[in-house]
Amino acid sequence: MGNNGRRRGGAIGLVVLVGYLVLRFGLLAYREHQEGMSTEGIVLSLLGFAALAFVIIEVINLAYHAHTRRREQALAARHPGAHLVPVRVSRDLGKQIDWAAGALGLPRESVPRRGYGTLVADGNGIGLYSGGSTPTLLVGIPRAALVSVASGDAKAVGRYAFGRVDAIRVLAGDPNAPVWIDVPAYRVVFGFPKHLRGEELDQRVREVASAVGVSVATLPPLR
Repeated sequence: MGNNGRRRGGAIGLVVLVGYLVLRFGLLAYREHQEGMSTEGIVLSLLGFAALAFVIIEVINLAYHAHTRRREQALAARHPGAHLVPVRVSRDLGKQIDWAAGALGLPRESVPRRGYGTLVADGNGIGLYSGGSTPTLLVGIPRAALVSVASGDAKAVGRYAFGRVDAIRVLAGDPNAPVWIDVPAYRVVFGFPKHLRGEELDQRVREVASAVGVSVATLPPLR
């Protein structure tokens, strides 16, 4: 199930962000020191800027998560008993959806360049949605077309995210030569989205496969 070559996309993104902040605040501290500000004053100033930046980011995240909750409530009402998984959507995922939907002859909508979505799995198939209280179906794969679900990998999603991360791989079409899409799942940690990986991601894979009624592929096709 799990990917032996562990992806560190989220960790790389965090290192880049921390490095950027250290340089940014270091430059600010240097300028304030040059202007004659005391060490205590510089520390308090930096703490103030850091607190303000954290509050602003948290407010933005709260708005995104409220949007997600409205979407999930609407989807739960529309698909009673379905299994819902919060996921990240991106331009790269949009390209995969175009490829898979074209091969399967399915309609699809334009995928946001970067954002949040919800994967819905039940006995009718798997659907990927974005939007808020009126969800938009980005692509829907009927149960008859699904082959299996597996652990795959995708580009990390986020402004400061780099590398690749584990993802839910949905395989469909010809069982001998299926097409697939890799959808990164996440959970919220202190208001921030964290890509799922390892056993945590594998558990989501098993839950999605069980909800749809397909097998879990232990050897997904490589790119």
